[in-house]
Amino acid sequence: MGKQKIKLLSLFLLIMLGSSASVLQQDSNEIISKSAEALQNGDAVNLAKYFYKTIEIDMLGEENFYSQAQSVQLLKNFFEKNKPVKFAVSHQGAKETSAFAIGQLQTKGNTFRISIFLKSDGSQFFIHQLRIEQDEEGNGI
Repeated sequence: MGKQKIKLLSLFLLIMLGSSASVLQQDSNEIISKSAEALQNGDAVNLAKYFYKTIEIDMLGEENFYSQAQSVQLLKNFFEKNKPVKFAVSHQGAKETSAFAIGQLQTKGNTFRISIFLKSDGSQFFIHQLRIEQDEEGNGI
């Protein structure tokens, strides 16, 4: 009887670990989806909801760490100068406690490559790094 209980407990733990990983996977996909929507709408406030307490932003070669409040202002200024027309994710992936998405932001005057990097604190994902680069290919979307 004791061996059967150990087997059942082991099976239960494996199922729980597997479901925990899938919950984190779903969470990262949801954050990427909502971030893509915020980027397309030029909505710095909603984008920043998914930022970690401090976030590394590399905007057109200027790289620094910002608080959520500072990052909102920085992104608002960016969106005022670059009105978004369309954003599309071209690549994304996740592995255990990290995830990423790369896409193109088409604005009225330029096309930018956006890279979003997420990490988990164990219970949920946060964006910890955001890169905005001039798209050298300029293909649009």
